[in-house]
Amino acid sequence: MKEVVINSGISSQEIKNYFKEVASPLSSGKYLGKNWEVAVKILEDRGYVNLPIPHTLIIFKGEDDAVDNAVQRYRRAFLRGGG
Repeated sequence: MKEVVINSGISSQEIKNYFKEVASPLSSGKYLGKNWEVAVKILEDRGYVNLPIPHTLIIFKGEDDAVDNAVQRYRRAFLRGGG
């Protein structure tokens, strides 16, 4: 059993929409994939006074390979360029 925690600055709505497409909703903020599950916890925005940055905690749990694959797909889906 493996657990991976990601602190994300992506909009919570984008994250929810992604997990609705790749997994089955279990309850508020929880989704079930094949041999993995994820909990999405929306936290208070971070950042500066005039530049709020979304803050979402994403917790993957499940079989080692399944979690590794789910995390890799998640990161690829939200890969952003910039600097």
